[in-house]
Amino acid sequence: MIIIKEEMEKALLIFGLSFVLICPAFSQVGSYNTMVGVTGGTNVGATVKQFISETGAVDLLVYNRWKGWVAAVLYEHHWDIREFEGLEWYVGAGAHYGIWKDGKGEPPWVYKIDRDYNVFGVDAIVGLEYNINRSNFYVGLYWKPAYNFTDFTKLWEDEAALTLRYSL
Repeated sequence: MIIIKEEMEKALLIFGLSFVLICPAFSQVGSYNTMVGVTGGTNVGATVKQFISETGAVDLLVYNRWKGWVAAVLYEHHWDIREFEGLEWYVGAGAHYGIWKDGKGEPPWVYKIDRDYNVFGVDAIVGLEYNINRSNFYVGLYWKPAYNFTDFTKLWEDEAALTLRYSL
């Protein structure tokens, strides 16, 4: 368990530093908005979204899946849906890194359950987000297919989740 924690801390540090370094690089004069929240569906975890322009955001997702941990950094472009005030949709892409130790998970690749492994790859994302009554609370739904470059190289298209976020 300590090994999993150490690996997760390394992954969080790498993605956290990436997030901190990416945000100022894209910064523009305008409104800035940071949102923090939780995500739940095929994964359970946390999210931090930082708007870097009026329509562009960087989203950091850290979540548990198949008794392992995954961190993803995504760039998302948002559009308002004019017919429904407070509702917007977004698309984006990014990268992920996941760790599983000692075969503790029950993923579809159980034939490799007797060893530790790490995966990294690319992600796409499409979602909807709704601002609840012009408050600081947002509820959303996303679908995030991913492709791994190591070990389990194939398209994983089953990841979907509901998000609840608070705008700081």
